[in-house]
Amino acid sequence: MQVLRTFFFLLVLGNLLLFAWGQGYLGATGSVGEGERLSAQLAPDKLQVVARNAPPDKSPDKPAEPVRAACRALAGLVPEAADKLVELLKTGDAQLKVSQRPLEEPISWWVHIPPSPNSAQADKKAAELSRLGIKDFYVVRESGPNRYAISLGLYKSEESAKAYLNALARKNVKSARIQVREAAGDKSVVEVRGTAEQLARALASLPTEFADTTRADCAPAAP
Repeated sequence: MQVLRTFFFLLVLGNLLLFAWGQGYLGATGSVGEGERLSAQLAPDKLQVVARNAPPDKSPDKPAEPVRAACRALAGLVPEAADKLVELLKTGDAQLKVSQRPLEEPISWWVHIPPSPNSAQADKKAAELSRLGIKDFYVVRESGPNRYAISLGLYKSEESAKAYLNALARKNVKSARIQVREAAGDKSVVEVRGTAEQLARALASLPTEFADTTRADCAPAAP
């Protein structure tokens, strides 16, 4: 009888120990309960269930990519036509940024040797030109960005300037360059800025009188 009583108590004690171990009272177990799994998750409210091969929705916390602005220039317009175009563009889409400026047109082509660092080096180049038989030139000595350049001629057309540049090259003058000199003419440039889609709609809806207007990218904005 004593043996049975002892066996019964041992069985009860074993069950109690097994229960305590299963509940985690005796340390970590091989598995965790549902509450522990939920507490271990990182932001469970943001989990998404998607179909196979389907991309997940974009996170609302991710900032949207900025829309890139575009710009087109419509050049060669007389002032009256430029004013009309500006009004049409602004009326068609108030979100467009429209500006108007005079068209810089070439008035001459300057054949020259770029500025030397100082007067002595400019005089040395001038002496070399004389030895090569070049006589029509002068050293620019006035203060400014072209000081100590050597002027070789000013031409009213690009073709004439290029012809003289080729003639200089045949005389072994390799450092000569052509610089275009521009001035504001009697025509205008209209620049329109917005998204690519806005510009496409605006330009497509213009009257036929603007169909032959020269279109190009705008000049880079000044920093």
